[in-house]
Amino acid sequence: MQNYYYILGVPNTASVAEIERAYRQMHARIYRRAIVDPALNDRLQAAYAGYQILADPRRRWAYDRLMQQEPESFALPPRPPDPTKVLLARAAPKARWVNWALLAFCLLLALDWALPLREYANEPVLGRHILSISVSASNPQMAYDIFTPNTKFRLPSAIAHRAREGQLVTVWRTPLLRVVRKVSSPTSPDGPAPFEPYGGGVYSGPLALLPLVLLGVAVVGVLPKRPAEVRVNTAVVGMLLWIVAVVLILIY
Repeated sequence: MQNYYYILGVPNTASVAEIERAYRQMHARIYRRAIVDPALNDRLQAAYAGYQILADPRRRWAYDRLMQQEPESFALPPRPPDPTKVLLARAAPKARWVNWALLAFCLLLALDWALPLREYANEPVLGRHILSISVSASNPQMAYDIFTPNTKFRLPSAIAHRAREGQLVTVWRTPLLRVVRKVSSPTSPDGPAPFEPYGGGVYSGPLALLPLVLLGVAVVGVLPKRPAEVRVNTAVVGMLLWIVAVVLILIY
């Protein structure tokens, strides 16, 4: 005789509300997988049958009388651990270290941003490579990768004339990650006023929000007493944000 209390994961003293909640939670958790998994489908069907009986006071009373004839049936065996929770528990310590590493990366970005920029004066432009930066054929956009002896940066086509081959420019770059923040072209017809390269790296414009979001995710992941699921999820999201940040640093 099936022990519906065990199937639903509730004690035999559970109220109707607790039984209904247990069934709803189980249904929400496995009903999609039960469509393609016969074992889970059988389990869900058994849970539904148990819910129908235990939620009806008269049917439950009769069921309990039958169960009392099999006393061992009320002794609930230990429930098998949820495989997903086991995996999350195993991954949580490593995920926390990943979050600590991401937090250290955010501190590196903050230090790189705060330190004085390194100035490269009178840098000759060695080359200009044209490339497309548009994602729409109806609105094509071009940019230029500019190369000097010590730096590389990208300019939109609208101001690319300010850094032509052989022209001298002054470049300001962060000291640690070598992100170009400002460029000046004293001999340009537009004047020597500094201007930002395309995109501005991860320190200006809309992209500046990326390190802040990464910092917030990493902080949540290293806080004490966080559930394993939170630690793993923050580590995964943080790694994706870190990849985007590194790509932006390498490109710009």
